Amino acid sequence: MEANILKRIFFDEHNHWERFKDKYGARIRPVVLKEIEKFRGCGDPKNGFTLFVCEGCHHVRKVPYRCKGRFCTTCSVGESEEWSRLLSGVEPASSSEVDIFEYFEYNSLINDAGSPFK
Repeated sequence: MEANILKRIFFDEHNHWERFKDKYGARIRPVVLKEIEKFRGCGDPKNGFTLFVCEGCHHVRKVPYRCKGRFCTTCSVGESEEWSRLLSGVEPASSSEVDIFEYFEYNSLINDAGSPFK
């Protein structure tokens, strides 16, 4: 599997990340270091994989585990989609939130209709 562009920038033969870490390592938060290390190993079969075998043709496919990190461009998109899917089912907590949403919806309808109150 070909590395994404961000992974190539960070971990290419010029060692950009390692040089940055050597220079600014004391100022980098531990959570950032953890996320970058997860990102480095994302999609690498050495970190584990699932093996799928077609019962019909016996084709074997190895699917590496993902990091599910916030920094990873591959995984963060899926996590963002999952978050928005979960939030789409959440109802507003109070009637004031409903009133605010109704106000903005009503206001945009007035503005779209060419109201003189613009």
